[in-house]
Amino acid sequence: MLDRFDAIVIGTGMGGLAAGCNLAANGLKVLMLEQHNLPGGVTTSFRRGRFEFEASVQVITEYDTHANPGPIRKFFVDDLGVDIDFPLLTKGRYCHFDDGREAYVLPLKKEELISFIEKRVPNSSASIRAYLDFCDKQLAAINYINEQDAAIKPVDLILKHKDFIAACGLTVKEVTDKFGVSAKALEYLNAYWTFTGLPMEAMSFPVYGLVLSVMSTTAVYAPKNTTFEISARLAERFMEMGGTLLYNTRAEKILVENGRVTGIVTNRNERFLTGEIYSNALPHNVFNNMIYPKSEVPIQALKNLNMRSEGTSFLSLYMGLNRSAQELGLTHFMYYFAKDGNISAMYDKMSRLEPTDCFAGMCPNPLIPDASPEGTCIFHLETLTKSAPWASLSQKDYFSKKNELAKDLIDRASDALKVPISKHIEEIEVATPMTFSRYIGSYMGNVYAYDHRVFDSVVVKALSQDKERLISGLHFVGNSGLLLAGFPSTILSGRLATVEQIKAHAAKEGGQK
Repeated sequence: MLDRFDAIVIGTGMGGLAAGCNLAANGLKVLMLEQHNLPGGVTTSFRRGRFEFEASVQVITEYDTHANPGPIRKFFVDDLGVDIDFPLLTKGRYCHFDDGREAYVLPLKKEELISFIEKRVPNSSASIRAYLDFCDKQLAAINYINEQDAAIKPVDLILKHKDFIAACGLTVKEVTDKFGVSAKALEYLNAYWTFTGLPMEAMSFPVYGLVLSVMSTTAVYAPKNTTFEISARLAERFMEMGGTLLYNTRAEKILVENGRVTGIVTNRNERFLTGEIYSNALPHNVFNNMIYPKSEVPIQALKNLNMRSEGTSFLSLYMGLNRSAQELGLTHFMYYFAKDGNISAMYDKMSRLEPTDCFAGMCPNPLIPDASPEGTCIFHLETLTKSAPWASLSQKDYFSKKNELAKDLIDRASDALKVPISKHIEEIEVATPMTFSRYIGSYMGNVYAYDHRVFDSVVVKALSQDKERLISGLHFVGNSGLLLAGFPSTILSGRLATVEQIKAHAAKEGGQK
């Protein structure tokens, strides 16, 4: 007799782990499949020599304090019993520009940020405050969605969060124009653009508003023991609550009959039955490669795939340096390097394999002294890139281009910080979209799933959830879930996706008593 589960989760990225844990915590029989021998997707770490490198996440938001818990802390601690200590950031990004303007450290508190910009752009405070207040309303609406224990009712969202709905069809530029924020003042906020990766003329405002709000009104933390600690703790907790987790097991087929999922077939030809599947794999992977038989793939699903544009990926450098951060003068946790303040020009270069106009950096040691062995430090550089140009390279050209662009980032960071980085590299690893594609199996190696455009924003998804459910029992979590990309969003997408099944299970159990 085939094993049957109340739910099966594909992948142990943050969305998958959150979904599996929430289901198991509420008494459901859950199977989780992970193609690797460790959990986490890109929320992980890896070792080279005597260094352990964080793979992706720089900061953790929406966690906040025990006294004033954010949605992530509430879910981890209250719902799952997973309490992790994260060090608090007290300084924002150190920003350096090639065009000669002053370098500065961006404040993390809203009022300090407004005053900081006002000193440099006189008479800007009123428009910046109004703009950031509007950003806060986007966060309030997202938190409202997060708190729901049932499917979101569009009418409730419209009545309770009108400003969120008002921003539904607007780009970032349209909103900043509406509030009369000057281009010069906005350049001080563009350091957070690397969290999103679309030009302001195309990006859906609620997503960017959420980023600005969490970075200026909530506590910002760092993963002390890398984000692998989070993945490992959640996987361990899942099994403690009775969940079944199979490593080195890839979901090959999602079985569908008459428009409803019926089970999974693995790479070892094992078959497991279920009526509910939560996929951390992207819709491109699922509808193009996994639905079986192919005749069960809805035409609308293929139309949706054609409508959406692939999200952003990264060129990432992970370096272990043989000097301490103090010796090298690396005194900040977060860095932002840019040619100037022109975001549109930066975006255009993402689709060409040319030296980038902006990139980010991270050195954990000033905040986490034992992030690497004594007398050493870790320095991470990354820039946004699209996947397609990398896929077109020959093997020989791929490695030469990767090394060329990596050297450019190292040289420019060295010039900006007056630090001879290359002289002190003990270990280095360079990752491209091809690396992420090979490791996590994401479509085209992208990390952010799909672009945050107006027609595909979180607001549109929240108001049209039923239209996204093209196969009964198939749910998407993680970066392609309801709340789109980002560390907190992927976690909360897993929780939100499971609330209806949990509610139905509770009603059934209550009726049987």
